[in-house]
Amino acid sequence: MSNNPRPLLLGYIRTDVLRSGTELPRVEAQLQAFAHREEFSLGTVYVARGDNPGAFDALMGEVTREEAAWGVVVPDLRHVTVVEQLVLTRHEAGARTAVLAANVSPRPGGPGAVHLPRQVCRSTVVGGGSHV
Repeated sequence: MSNNPRPLLLGYIRTDVLRSGTELPRVEAQLQAFAHREEFSLGTVYVARGDNPGAFDALMGEVTREEAAWGVVVPDLRHVTVVEQLVLTRHEAGARTAVLAANVSPRPGGPGAVHLPRQVCRSTVVGGGSHV
């Protein structure tokens, strides 16, 4: 195990984008799996219900207070409105907050990309030997 702490992601889910309320635990698990796979820690997952901006305001409050927060992870970009995207990209005097979508694979070699060791594949010829 590494002594380096994993960068912190905060989660954000809008229930009005989900097909049903019963999807919420599965989507939260999706964010957790993404964070683990991409070598982040997942902090608080804020859940917005309806038109009340309380969850987004609380998320932005934590992003502002928590210096360790690397970014925000959402199930997909439908969970962030245009206004919320603008706020996240310029939340304080030129500072930017990364927004990651859990169901989109990161660009190879980019931030959040998993760097796997090279694997050597070996093939075995079965029954097809040469006849002399």
